[in-house]
Amino acid sequence: MKIAAFCLGWIVFLSAPEVRAQQTNAPNQSWDVLRQLPAGAKLQVERKVGKKVSGRMVSLSDTELVIERKGKTESFNRDEVKFVWQVDSPSRKKRAIFAAIGGGVGFFVGFMTAVVIVFSDNGSEAGAVAALVGVTGGGALAGYAMAGNGKRTLIYSAP
Repeated sequence: MKIAAFCLGWIVFLSAPEVRAQQTNAPNQSWDVLRQLPAGAKLQVERKVGKKVSGRMVSLSDTELVIERKGKTESFNRDEVKFVWQVDSPSRKKRAIFAAIGGGVGFFVGFMTAVVIVFSDNGSEAGAVAALVGVTGGGALAGYAMAGNGKRTLIYSAP
């Protein structure tokens, strides 16, 4: 009973008008924040209908955002935009580390597979080498992909 009263007291305290008056609107509700971005900045735009589109910013006006996507420009009216994120690609160092880890794991798995192939009854050395090289390369590519698409930062949300 004491815990319920304690929780209820905090709920009442935090919902008081004086406490709520100190909360400010999010700074990312201003379209002007987008003006600070340089042309070519990588963005992800979510429309109010739910579709997300990624590309590089070409231009911005008071009523429209234009991005380049797959070699073509696409424009969005301000009224149809729900969220805009700036996407920072992962660093080369992070991608290299993930690729090295993936390659190391792939080498271990490929080596074990190659040993099994060589010591089987009709195993061939060519198959063992192919397994070792293929699994190592696949692991490195998987690690590179696991580094991610980058960090998203919300810079605009529709009011």
